[in-house]
Amino acid sequence: MGTARDAVLDYAAGTLRLLPGQTAVTSAVLQGPPAALLERIPQLVRGFAGERTDSGALFRAAAGLPGETVVQGRDAGVDSGEDHGVEDDGRGCALVQSLPALSRESVGGVMASRADRLTEAADRLHWELAESGGPSGAVVEGPAAGRLAARYALCYAGAAFLWLWRAAGESCPEWMYEAVDVVLTALGDPVLVSDVPAALALLPV
Repeated sequence: MGTARDAVLDYAAGTLRLLPGQTAVTSAVLQGPPAALLERIPQLVRGFAGERTDSGALFRAAAGLPGETVVQGRDAGVDSGEDHGVEDDGRGCALVQSLPALSRESVGGVMASRADRLTEAADRLHWELAESGGPSGAVVEGPAAGRLAARYALCYAGAAFLWLWRAAGESCPEWMYEAVDVVLTALGDPVLVSDVPAALALLPV
């Protein structure tokens, strides 16, 4: 784990090991292009509102613990296909959707205010996504699409840092707090990030 960016990507790989149904949406978040993420606006908005997630798997991924992968099916707590195992993005992004619960569970901790602010930023972003996307998908294009996708990637990175912080406990490295602060600053001023690569490049070494 060399940099904050590496930490996010390593954690993403760990979540995919445990939550393989998240492959499509994780690729869309971290690799783009913007349309690959924004065409999922209805699923992302519903998933965030319903807090569709799998906290156990997200924690195991952060702690590097083994665990059974989620069985694809209608009752899975993450993206899931039909019974024949075809992957889709019907339940959104489990990591970003875990932010409200992380905020509640961080009360009284040293990361509490950061978790609250990150959740508030994600909530605002999902309202904007809901307003910009039509019933059949996203209608936003051009630079605006890049900025929305970048902000979503920042929420993803911030949530990853919060899970890594929870798993590390007292051994949490100091750079973790700096990394979350960088994410919050960028989310507070959307013009700072034009696209996903620019958002990930902001993360400290």
